[in-house]
Amino acid sequence: MSETKSAAALTRRSFLKTAGATAGAFGLAGAAGMTSASTWLAPAEARASEAVEEKTVYTLHQFMCTGRCSLKCTMREGRLAKIEPNDTVEKYYRHVCLKGISEIEHIYSPDRLQQPMRRVGERGSNEFEVITWDEALDIIGEKLKKAWDTYGHDSVYVSASNEPRFAQLAPLLGAATGVEPGIDRGTGNGSAPAINGDVFGGGTSESRDWVNTKTLIIAGTNLLETSMMQANAFLDAKEAGCEIIVLDPHFSTTAGKAHQWVPIKPGTDAAFYLGMITYVLDNKLYDEEYMVAHTTFPLLVDEETGALLRADVEDDASFVVWDTAKNAAVSHSEAGENTALEGEFTVDGATYITLLELLKKNQKQYSTAWAADVTGIDQAVIEELAQKYACNGPAYLVMGQGGSDKYSNPDIIGHAGMVLTALTGNIGKPGSGYGHCIGGAGYSVDIPAWPLPEEFVSPELPVRADRFPIQENNVHTIISLGNTFQQYWANSHSITDWIKSLDFILHIGMYYEDSVRWADIVLPVCSKFEDTVEHSIVHSDYNHVNLQTKCIDPLFESKPDFDVMRLIAQSVGLEQYLPETAEDMVRWQIENSEDLKAQGITLESLVKNHGAIKMADVDEPRRGYADQKFPTPTGKIEPYYENVLASGQAWPNWEENSEAFEGNPLTEQYPLQFTQTRTRFSNHSHFKAATWLQQYHESFLELNPADMAARGLEDGDVAEGFNDRGSFKCPVFGNAAVRPGTARTFEAGWSKHMVEGNTQNVTNDYINPRDEYLPTGAPIPFNDTLIEVKKA
Repeated sequence: MSETKSAAALTRRSFLKTAGATAGAFGLAGAAGMTSASTWLAPAEARASEAVEEKTVYTLHQFMCTGRCSLKCTMREGRLAKIEPNDTVEKYYRHVCLKGISEIEHIYSPDRLQQPMRRVGERGSNEFEVITWDEALDIIGEKLKKAWDTYGHDSVYVSASNEPRFAQLAPLLGAATGVEPGIDRGTGNGSAPAINGDVFGGGTSESRDWVNTKTLIIAGTNLLETSMMQANAFLDAKEAGCEIIVLDPHFSTTAGKAHQWVPIKPGTDAAFYLGMITYVLDNKLYDEEYMVAHTTFPLLVDEETGALLRADVEDDASFVVWDTAKNAAVSHSEAGENTALEGEFTVDGATYITLLELLKKNQKQYSTAWAADVTGIDQAVIEELAQKYACNGPAYLVMGQGGSDKYSNPDIIGHAGMVLTALTGNIGKPGSGYGHCIGGAGYSVDIPAWPLPEEFVSPELPVRADRFPIQENNVHTIISLGNTFQQYWANSHSITDWIKSLDFILHIGMYYEDSVRWADIVLPVCSKFEDTVEHSIVHSDYNHVNLQTKCIDPLFESKPDFDVMRLIAQSVGLEQYLPETAEDMVRWQIENSEDLKAQGITLESLVKNHGAIKMADVDEPRRGYADQKFPTPTGKIEPYYENVLASGQAWPNWEENSEAFEGNPLTEQYPLQFTQTRTRFSNHSHFKAATWLQQYHESFLELNPADMAARGLEDGDVAEGFNDRGSFKCPVFGNAAVRPGTARTFEAGWSKHMVEGNTQNVTNDYINPRDEYLPTGAPIPFNDTLIEVKKA
């Protein structure tokens, strides 16, 4: 797993050249001095004539990034000096981006939390004093026990974001967790019910299969920035002859590499797909054979009520179709090639039509001309793209995260996309699929979690986390893992009173990020490159099993995730339910994984193979639903959502955004649609602590040059973005790639990098009334926001 050798000694200048650093990057270090230029570089400079011990360690990258990279790390005299791709894995998987390389600066960042701290001023004042770990843990244990005694275990909520990972903490404490799906779940809310599958975490087929795709539509995501390590799949597909079309309001990196860019109005993707559906239906471009065999389009339904016909009222899945050979209604399970796909039929004196007929009737309001008017895209372009998707297959529809799913209506986008998939059969076949594909959507194996006794479970909360400030709930204590208060709550001014009303807030993180200022106690965790044991994580993703290996000892007084979790458990007398060390846990997970046993993968083999073993039988890309069997009541794709008839979305029906829509009177005051976009320089609010990245990724606002001129703004001016919710100030720059009438910035910029305020001061916290009908609840519509911008 690691190699040690002697290397020629480095002078200060040669070290900086090798590591790609700048003297200033280390000169900004904190008071502890671990990263200051005088102490950090002194040993190498002082011993310039001596040999320097150099060690190589292979490890995995942390999970917040979707690259799934395996890394080769070079240590010099106990310090991480260089990060490269793992040169022992296959060339296709041998990659790393700026985020991975810059982990050096995250480790030695002046933004590191170095010691436990206790709040001494008012909550939110950023006034803390340094305390010992023992003092911090005594307070934590006391506060948790008090919360349990006063309100019950479910009064404690574990809020997880960014790097810290404490899988067993919430159930061990009997605390609620994981009710924060308002991010990156929007389109999946609409598509998942059709296949009763997970379209939140990837795609139905792997991105490597794009080489077999003929028409690839990428919508609502800048894939080559948000998932850079999928660039090889994208470019391989393009070279193989795949036509790539990108729907994006802005001219993105991905649009620049595609064959066609469709500059759609923000938040109108659903209307575009509804227009495509109508064109496919009107021109009979659908796959009738596929629809009869593998979808519920033939099911009979009452046109007036929308209720499906059932043969047995006690059997909710006893649906009925019309058999043309028998000229009678039969159970869908008995259906064959004589099943009617279209038509109107009489059963027991009542009239029913097929779901396909019902869809056709519903779609009459969504002509391609209507879609062109809503989306701002020529009718001919919508029709051409519908033709290509239906007829120039196999086709893959990539519904993105980070863009069009951050409005109030993205479930309609996902639902319409799944209707298109079911009409054309573009799923399960080589080159076809649906989903966002961030991270590649490859194979993985099951690795069991450390088991806790059955009495230790996380309760289900009736209220989602972003509703805590406005809906009655029993949460009085928050354990914040990472930058959760910035990441999961829009309209940040609206949550201030709620945060101040909480009994206790524990922040556990690596950096002095925005959420720290609200904490009562702050605990510093270290990076995944630092540890107290050799191996603390085993992970399976993107066709590999990967092992985390220690590179260096924890810096300052920080501790690894597992150690902190165990110490918190110890503070309330529950440490006996966890293993002694993270390495004990890893060994148990590997030895108890049936999948790893079947492949002969052990801890020792992972160490021997430099921390990365390619799984067996993964040379062919993963293709979900290749057998065309779906885990739904019928075993087929079910594009009609009868259970949400009351919401008006049994079929996907157009709904305007809550705020950013044409004709909204609010645009007279706030005429710019505000977008926080993903970028190759960060993931959510993570990776903000590296100067190497911040020099390209500083917090700034972008406007189209025409909008700059109309407001008398010049590049570099400090501008104020504002609406009725609040404001923020930062430099502004013109960019012709930005759509006129919009304002764009990178997602989740830290307040300390702004001139004043934070972008979350202005974002929309509207809750869609359909909330209760959606699998993960209504999304947080961060991009469904209107602002005005002026010179500050």
